[in-house]
Amino acid sequence: MRYILITGINFNNKGAEAMMFHLYYYLQKKWPDKKVVALCKNSEQQLKKYREQYKLRTLSFYPADFFDAQGGLYSLAGRARGIQSQRNSANLRKVLCNADLCVDASGFVFSSKFGFLDNYIWLKKIELMKKFKIPVIVMPQSFGPFDYPKWFGWVLLRKAKRILQYPKKIYAREQSGFNLMKKYCLAENLFLSSDLVLLGEALNPKQFYRNLSLVKTYKMEAGSVAVIPNQKLKVHASNVSGGNIYLSAVCALLREGKRVYIIRHCDSDREFCAALADKFEMEDNVVYIDEEVDCIAFARLVGQIDFAVASRYHGVVHSYKAGTPCVVIGWADKYQELARKVAQEKYVIDLSGYDEHVLDGIIHEMCKNFQKERQIITQKYNKIIENSNLYETAFDWMR
Repeated sequence: MRYILITGINFNNKGAEAMMFHLYYYLQKKWPDKKVVALCKNSEQQLKKYREQYKLRTLSFYPADFFDAQGGLYSLAGRARGIQSQRNSANLRKVLCNADLCVDASGFVFSSKFGFLDNYIWLKKIELMKKFKIPVIVMPQSFGPFDYPKWFGWVLLRKAKRILQYPKKIYAREQSGFNLMKKYCLAENLFLSSDLVLLGEALNPKQFYRNLSLVKTYKMEAGSVAVIPNQKLKVHASNVSGGNIYLSAVCALLREGKRVYIIRHCDSDREFCAALADKFEMEDNVVYIDEEVDCIAFARLVGQIDFAVASRYHGVVHSYKAGTPCVVIGWADKYQELARKVAQEKYVIDLSGYDEHVLDGIIHEMCKNFQKERQIITQKYNKIIENSNLYETAFDWMR
C-alpha cells in the first residue's frame, strides 16, 4: 500500500483541524488507491479519542517521533526526549518508506514571531521528506517576518535557502510573505494563493464521523454575535491587556443589545475564554460554550449569527465562508489581506493602533451594516471560488 501524508496539523486548533479535514477528503477522493495519513502533533492518547470519533487515519508526529524517524544521532535524541510508542515509531517509518506525497499545512510557522525550534523543525521536516524521496507540497500559509536574532538567524536562513528549493510547490497566503520567500525559493516553485480552507468544499459530516449521532449542533438565537478570542493577544498587545480588549468588545456588544456567545477556536484559548466569561457570570446575554466545537460544527454555527468578533485566523475564514461578517482584531498582514479579499478591511483593527473608542465605533458600524456586509461577502467569496484553481494546480504534476 502507498501513502499520502499530511503534516503541520492537529486536533487542538480548529484551523489546523479544518485544513486537515479539507485535505484528507480531497486527497483520498483524488487517489482512492492510496491511504491518506495525517501526521498530527497530538499524543497517542489524544488520537485514540479522535480515532473513535472520526474516520481519519492518524499517527502521532511529535518532535520526538520526528527525530526518531530521522535515524542516527537524531534517533537517539528522539528517544531521549520520549517517543510516543515503539508501535507508533514503527508505523511512522512504514508510511515514510512507502509515501508518494507529503502535503504540509502548517498555517504559520516559518517566521521570527516563533522560536528557533519551531522554525528549525519545520525546515527539518521538509528535509526528512527529501531523505525519504517523498515529494512535498507546501499548501498556502503565512511566512515572515524573518527578523531573527543574529546568532541563529544566519543558520536558519542559510538552511532555508537550501531546503526550500526541494518542494514541488510552495504557496504563500499573503503578498508580503510571497515577496519574502522569493529569496529562498525557486521562481518555479513559489506561488500565491488564498487559504485552502477558504477555497475548500463544504465538509459533509458523513464523510468524517463514524457515528452521526456524535455530530454536535448548536441553535443560535436571533441577534447573536460570536466572540472568538485568541490568547496570543496577551503577547502581541503591547499597550493594553489582551483580556481588556475583549472585555471592551463584549461590553460594546451588550450595549448594542446583542446576545454574545464566547467560543474557543483553539484549546490554548480555554483559560483566556473562561476568564472573559467569568467577568459576565451574572449577565444572561453572555453564553460561554465551554466545550470543544469541531471545525464542521463551527462552520455551521457561524452561519447562524449576525457577525463575529474574532482574532483566530480560521475563525474569520469560517465566518467569511459562511457569508458572516467579522470585526477582526489582529496583528499581522494575514488579517488585512484576508479581509481585503471580501471588501471587509474597514472592520479590521490592528493591535499596533488599538484604541477602545475605535473598536466601539467599528462594532457599532457592524451592528448597523451586517446585513449589507453579508451580501458583499457572499458576492466577493463567490468570485474568489470562481477564480481559484488551487486544488487542481497544486497536484497537476502528480499522476
